Formats: sequence, structure tokens, C-alpha cells
Amino acid sequence: MQVVRVHCPVSGNVLARLQAGEAAALADDPVLAAVVDVIRGSEVLGAVGPYRGVFELGFGLESFVPGTDAVPATGRAGAAEVVATVVVKSYAAAGADIGAELAAIVAVHPWEVPVAEVGVVEMVGR
Repeated sequence: MQVVRVHCPVSGNVLARLQAGEAAALADDPVLAAVVDVIRGSEVLGAVGPYRGVFELGFGLESFVPGTDAVPATGRAGAAEVVATVVVKSYAAAGADIGAELAAIVAVHPWEVPVAEVGVVEMVGR
């Protein structure tokens, strides 16, 4: 299977609410909500066996230092920045064309260089 991980910046408030189990907070961040909408609206991304719209969230902080030629959504050149982040992980069948979904995710992402990883995993079955 293909695995897709998208790192989404969120406010500290949304991060705390999600960590507390408040699923409604998914809709309160426009980038996170848009990424989830792409997965839920796809027939290929988020498809695991008979299930659709499959994703999981990982919570954390990310740090970076923008270079002098960067145009960061947050922070300034030369200064370390730390942002609250949610990593949305989902799956698609091996070889499935997820190009349209990735393009839709990148289009809504605010970062100059969106962090969207695509890899290969082996799922354990029954």
C-alpha cells in the first residue's frame, strides 16, 4: 500500500482540543479540514479494504529556520520557529493514482514547501 503523511500547521487551541479528543475541532482549522475533506471525498486515498475516508492524526511541534530567500507562512529569515502541527496519515492501494488528491492537498497548504510524504508500507492482514 501507499502511505501519505501530510504535516498541517494548526493553532495551539485546535491542537489542544484535538489532543483532548474533541473531534469537532477538525472542522475549526481550514487547512486541516481541507486535507480531511480530500481524503473523505476520494475513492482511492483513504481506501483500506472495505473502508473509505481512513486517516489518523499525530500531534506535535515542528521547528525550522527560514533561509534568507524563504517566504515562510510563519516566522522570519534566520530565526528558529516552532509551530503546532497535526500529521494526517492515510493510505491508498499500491499503484493507485493519487495525483489529483496530492495536488488538491498542496493547493490548500499554506507552507511555501508543503511537507507531504508518500511512501510504501505493508499492511498486516487477517
